[in-house]
Amino acid sequence: MADASGGRISAKHIRAVQPFGKETGWHWHDMTAHFVYVLKGWVEFRFDGMPEPVTVVAGSCLSQPAGVAHNVIRQSDDLELIEINTPADYVTVECSP
Repeated sequence: MADASGGRISAKHIRAVQPFGKETGWHWHDMTAHFVYVLKGWVEFRFDGMPEPVTVVAGSCLSQPAGVAHNVIRQSDDLELIEINTPADYVTVECSP
């Protein structure tokens, strides 16, 4: 998709291959759009400025705000999702919430 769109968009099929070991740590991406659609299982995020975790379950999706710090804190062992982002190439920056 990245090649076909000239680098404007990317789509990834992500599947858990082992049990969730630890949180990703707080970070943000220099994207203009970031969508997560869960096909199977669930994933739980923390977002800077939100007091409670956000859980995305199979059949639902999340439009993650650009530039907002987040941390993946838990996921099911059978997690499978599609992640779509623009642009295709981006930087991930570690940070504190």
